[in-house]
Amino acid sequence: MYKAKEVKSHLEEALENSTCLKHPVAAVIYDFCGDYVESGWNGPPDFIKHDKCLREVYLSGKGMDLCPGSHAETMAISKVAKYNESTYNGTIYLSNGFPCVRCANSIINAKIKTLVTPDEIYSNKKERTLVSKLRNQPESFEMAEKLIVEAGIEIIVDKSIKPAYKKNE
Repeated sequence: MYKAKEVKSHLEEALENSTCLKHPVAAVIYDFCGDYVESGWNGPPDFIKHDKCLREVYLSGKGMDLCPGSHAETMAISKVAKYNESTYNGTIYLSNGFPCVRCANSIINAKIKTLVTPDEIYSNKKERTLVSKLRNQPESFEMAEKLIVEAGIEIIVDKSIKPAYKKNE
């Protein structure tokens, strides 16, 4: 299996790097051998200043076109490519939540085989009914879940990796 304490520590470290002023998220990628590869967080590309949220008056998921940042999942995958590492058959761990449809596509295209989140995503796992906070959102979590399941990516909920670090709280 994997080392939950190590994963949690990497997630907390990545969260500290997040420049998102509204909803910080971190992602950590381990390779198929279970070794740490890279981490990402939501925020703008390297060396781009981001000190004021242009979306602060918008509801979650709205006004995304105003945000200069990328999501944690895509940043982590991009950093793996930047350093010539591999995501093939790897695992992506999230600090919270579930990927949006764009991040789900990135995860699928990166050939990641397992997604681990500390948050419950199903209110009814057998029927694959998402929890209410993931339903009917602009980020289309329903489509993201459908794509991830169809791609054969295993979804694991593991509360032990939930970071203690809380930015903006």
